[in-house]
Amino acid sequence: MSELPLPGELDVFEIDLPELFAFKEPVLAAADARTVCARHVVAADLRGDWAGALRASGFRAEVPTHWIDEGVLGYLRREEALRVVDTLTDLSAPGSRFGVAQFDSDQHSERYAELRRLVRPGADGPREPSGLGPEAGQWLAEHGWRTTFRAWDDLVAPLGRPAALGSRDLGLVLAVRR
Repeated sequence: MSELPLPGELDVFEIDLPELFAFKEPVLAAADARTVCARHVVAADLRGDWAGALRASGFRAEVPTHWIDEGVLGYLRREEALRVVDTLTDLSAPGSRFGVAQFDSDQHSERYAELRRLVRPGADGPREPSGLGPEAGQWLAEHGWRTTFRAWDDLVAPLGRPAALGSRDLGLVLAVRR
């Protein structure tokens, strides 16, 4: 976190599985990583009562929050991912923000064949729907969020990198709680 220019009065609540923190914390300590703001480690499974663990760590729902999905929702079954975002919505004061990636909804397309083989060897068959799905923006709008969509190509263009995907359907849903 030291490489991010974050204000010192900021509180960062990092939610992850206990076993991942058991791995990550010694690595950060060995690297002598230092935070520039208050970092709260919240060991919880998003499929369980993570809101209780978050509150117990000092989280205050009345303060606008910036939520970041670092791809974890895509690993959860659709109903689990929707439950996480429903809880996140309940914890979000007006003005809170949420950014969630929107990927190709056809998980069996040839575009993802190699990635499937790397991540889930032998899992070429039908897969249960995961993540928020292609209707993430619509679901958020129906649950009290004002949403906009930014295509990946538009997001990376100012960076001057050859990362264009050529798809207007892949990108980031940006939501602000009403």
